[in-house]
Amino acid sequence: MTDLTLISREIDNLEKLACEIEESGLHLINSAKLNYKPDPPRVSSPFPKNHWEPLSSELQIIQRDAIRKYQKFYSAGLFFVKEFNFEKVDEFIDCYENKRSRSDQGVMDYLQFRHSSYSSDKSEIAKQFVGKFELQRSILSSIPFLIKIKEMNLREIISADFVEREIDESEYLFAKSHFRAAGALAGVALEQHLRALCDKYQIDYKKKDTIEPLVQKLYKNKKIDGSEMKKIQYLASIRDKCDHPSDINEGEVKELIEKVKKMI
Repeated sequence: MTDLTLISREIDNLEKLACEIEESGLHLINSAKLNYKPDPPRVSSPFPKNHWEPLSSELQIIQRDAIRKYQKFYSAGLFFVKEFNFEKVDEFIDCYENKRSRSDQGVMDYLQFRHSSYSSDKSEIAKQFVGKFELQRSILSSIPFLIKIKEMNLREIISADFVEREIDESEYLFAKSHFRAAGALAGVALEQHLRALCDKYQIDYKKKDTIEPLVQKLYKNKKIDGSEMKKIQYLASIRDKCDHPSDINEGEVKELIEKVKKMI
């Protein structure tokens, strides 16, 4: 299983870094000089006419720091996106830079002031910068949630496979008249099924919890009703008979197997 806690912590660190990058980027945009340079007489071009002047020495220091931080953010972020949200890779990369269009710049284009601007409104330029950066940040921030969903699905698959195998084995033992062993295995399958339900509904339980503690937790969290709880408790009582040196009833064991089989 993936270490969700570690990944969440790393993505939180990247988000903190992104806040610093955004703050520096906005400071650069608001502080840099943007001058309008019209076309020469009798010449009309479709190119942007608002041009950035070279940055001051002080702003260049801020720019260099912001670019270094963004390269770190982008490289680490791209790794996580490729690993856990591959369908968003192209969108994440497109937000880095855009070599095809001056009107749709990427985060690095804004930080390096690569292109002149169609707009002379710095607040609009800043809004576009933040919007492009936010796309990357939102893609990255969704990864812990996606990992959690995928791992829950994986646990369900593994649990369902385990339960199915235990029931198959239980039916085989029952057919061979090994009723006590068949009932014990069916009880194991029932217990695992209840664990899977707790995982699905994100209900905490202890590793040593057996059928009764698990069914109580499901009932208290309103995932099963009272009648369902009593049915499971009845099946658990049959399982207990199979686990201990007491008389067992062939019909009860058959009922246990059949009802657990219907649950999965």
